[in-house]
Amino acid sequence: MTDAAGHPLSAIQLKQHVSQTSLTDKSVDLWKTIRVWLQTPSLAAVDGPMLTLVTTAPVQAGSAASLLGINDAERNIAKALSLLDTASGTGSVATQPGREAWTKVSPSVRASLLSRIRVLGEQASVAELDLLLDAELAPFVPSKHVAEYRSRLWGWWDSRAVSILLQNRTVVGGGSVSAAELYERMQTIRDDFRVDALVVDFTLDFDDEKVAAGHDEHFVDQLRWVKVGTGTLRNAVVDYLRAYAHTTKWVQNGDLFDDELERYQTALKDEWSRRFYEMIEDLETDGVIDLDVRAVRGRELFRTLSESVQVTIRPEFNVAFHARGTRHNIANDGEYGWHPDFERILAGVLVGAAE
Repeated sequence: MTDAAGHPLSAIQLKQHVSQTSLTDKSVDLWKTIRVWLQTPSLAAVDGPMLTLVTTAPVQAGSAASLLGINDAERNIAKALSLLDTASGTGSVATQPGREAWTKVSPSVRASLLSRIRVLGEQASVAELDLLLDAELAPFVPSKHVAEYRSRLWGWWDSRAVSILLQNRTVVGGGSVSAAELYERMQTIRDDFRVDALVVDFTLDFDDEKVAAGHDEHFVDQLRWVKVGTGTLRNAVVDYLRAYAHTTKWVQNGDLFDDELERYQTALKDEWSRRFYEMIEDLETDGVIDLDVRAVRGRELFRTLSESVQVTIRPEFNVAFHARGTRHNIANDGEYGWHPDFERILAGVLVGAAE
């Protein structure tokens, strides 16, 4: 991470191992890290940034690394310097570049480097992070939502980290994530997982094959009768698929009960019925018999209902796709439709199919 002028604020080396071999004065990880830091001028400078070595391996007691921890009372720069001077004399081929880099710089540079190093041993491995994070998040959301809460938090964290790495941020909070920013994001995500909340997966997407299969649903025929375009048809199919997927998940998770769903569908049908008969009254008053005009009036009803937020599945639920998609599911049964003559058209279709 760097400041606005491009100067490093800190440098971190991460080391993960499957085995638990201790980090010692002869370890390859230690000497590779020292080499990288000494051969990077901005990091080796006397006034350079803080340097952190994070490893999943335990740190050997009495080693130089054990004297460079985060506890100031246990740090001993002079002794660590002496131990590394001794260790630099002999070692494996793998550590040779690091040992040579160490011996080439002056004692003052070595001492400066060690004064800025912090070693953290026995840190969690990547495989353990989700379990540890779940334990921390568990008190804040219902247990059935912990994994999804963690997944969404990781998604934000990854995006934020990439943003920091790709650009030299100069705004407040620049090259780091503050505790306040993290807490605010956690609160925002957590609110989606209230006991009475219906969690929406905004990342849910459907490939072309699934969308194409969705065009075989009966409601699509009804929409074609009111002459909606191909783009609107595709959006309607996606709304239907998303609503169906979310409703199924909510019911399976116990977030939504069957009686709630039934009341919701009844309310949608009631609204639909009222708007439909209002359209019929207007058509009769205007004496409209032209088939194309009647189809357009049906399309207007479709748009009116699509934009309606009068009926929601929960009082604070305002995600429009779900009502739209649920209406499409209702239309599949043939009891409700948008075209003024949908019942007659549907009857004709059924007679034709029977023949």
